[in-house]
Amino acid sequence: MQPLRGCIFFYGRHRFYGVISIMKKNLDAAGLWLQPLAVLQGTAVACVLLLFISLGLAVVVYFSHWQAAPRLLSSLAHLAVFLGAVWAGKKCTRKAWVHGVLVGVVAFVLLGLFGSVEQSVLTWLWWKGMLRMALLAMVGGMVGGLFKSG
Repeated sequence: MQPLRGCIFFYGRHRFYGVISIMKKNLDAAGLWLQPLAVLQGTAVACVLLLFISLGLAVVVYFSHWQAAPRLLSSLAHLAVFLGAVWAGKKCTRKAWVHGVLVGVVAFVLLGLFGSVEQSVLTWLWWKGMLRMALLAMVGGMVGGLFKSG
């Protein structure tokens, strides 16, 4: 670990660190609690799972007369994001629920961009879906946090 550098102010016998030094000291002592790599991995896991689920459903629909209902497709998308949030919660060191929420929000925005470009973010339906996905992903992050080793 490198020594702290920054502004040091002296007042009599007391030392006062500048704002930059205090922030670096607190980050070094506590560790960075938000790990973007865990969020990225969780989002990637959710997208890959969704891709495999989609391919499996496409094969089933192609070889049979069965048609997938929109409710089933929505449930499978929620399951993929939940499992991605579990992955992110398992990979992070602290605050697994925040990592899960971020996976849910990022995945919802990505799925929304790929699904329907016309849907406005100003509608109540969009925000309700975002809240539902974030809450589900938060639970997934907490479950993943329970399964992490160490």
